Amino acid sequence: PPLPPTPALSERSYNPRPHVRDSFDPASRLMKLAIICGAGNVSGKEIMTLELATGLRERNHDIRVVASKWGDGKFCERLHQLDLPHSRMRLGFISATLSLSCLWMTFDQLMHVPKLWFDFRRFLRRESPQQIIHTNWHHLLVLWPFLNPKRDWFWLHDTIPDKPQYRRVFRELDQRLKGWIPVSNAVRESLLQIGIPEEHIHVIHNGLEDPVKSKLNEAVADGPVRIGIAGQISPWKGHRELFAAFGILAGERPDVELHVFGTGPEPFQEELRQTAERTGFSDRVRWHGFVKERSKIYSKIDICVVPSLLPDSLPTTAIEAAFFSLPVVATCSGGLPEIVVDGETGFIVEIGSPQLLSVALRKLAMEPPLRLAMGATARDVALRKFAKKRFIDDFETLLSVPGVE
Repeated sequence: PPLPPTPALSERSYNPRPHVRDSFDPASRLMKLAIICGAGNVSGKEIMTLELATGLRERNHDIRVVASKWGDGKFCERLHQLDLPHSRMRLGFISATLSLSCLWMTFDQLMHVPKLWFDFRRFLRRESPQQIIHTNWHHLLVLWPFLNPKRDWFWLHDTIPDKPQYRRVFRELDQRLKGWIPVSNAVRESLLQIGIPEEHIHVIHNGLEDPVKSKLNEAVADGPVRIGIAGQISPWKGHRELFAAFGILAGERPDVELHVFGTGPEPFQEELRQTAERTGFSDRVRWHGFVKERSKIYSKIDICVVPSLLPDSLPTTAIEAAFFSLPVVATCSGGLPEIVVDGETGFIVEIGSPQLLSVALRKLAMEPPLRLAMGATARDVALRKFAKKRFIDDFETLLSVPGVE
């Protein structure tokens, strides 16, 4: 049966791919594509860029990636490991925020604009991509003179604030782009709110190669119930609220553990450790740091929590957990309700409510059969809705249609 619509969306009718053929014709000519992903590090957006690039290459399209010379270099390492042709340029950060760090990064980017334009012009002449997919609006701004409404797309991974400055900039960008590719209905709605025409928007949900390499263990494991959170450790990701919720649950049940995967600012991590010490459950928190292999994350937990406080466009963590047959407890933030089917594959709770978060976690912790049933349903939904094949099919179909507006 079809999944229920996201509650936060408007009641307007929705066609996820307007003016696009139902399927891609393999006999049509292959495409030469460029993806501009100036990543400072590797997170959800960069993971999806790698999935898109490898998926299109497997179908014999000619793919080139442009990455940034800034950052930790991990993204370029992965491009090299996957043997994806790529160029590195001075793609950085432009901001209207008046903080010292933002002003410095903006100044540094502006200083390198002449060299960036020279390198990008040479790239266009050398590679002659038929279509270009951009993943970051900061880079759209610095590459503004090269944008072509017959060639350039913006693959949008973030919801856009409904503020006057964004309205002005994005409406101008709309005149210089072939179209917008938001990753969720929540992102689509934010574009509509700032005045982007509906016919220019083509939603394509992210998709992943099935990360499960062997048959999943269907037995209920002995020992404590392991609650896990993965990804960047940051206040807006809801770690404070999760620790507060776990404190409530840990006071009631001695058979629960909290597993934290990822890294973040040390002062904030220390704040979380002090919270655990103060509430008396620090001995039940496991800090794993950054773990690259997804199987080593999701095999160590029984419940995945994604308690985002700000609109999270389509969190990869929630999708990955579903592939590993884990129920997910998430907030009603951004695109999370498009991943988690409330009451079927997990639970959706209000943003910023440790009490409601603890109630959902308690129910899953106390009922192992419910955890297994929800996890199995979550995997079925993920295989149907977030498969890499569907993801690549949608991109291939959209990009192959001439004159899409």
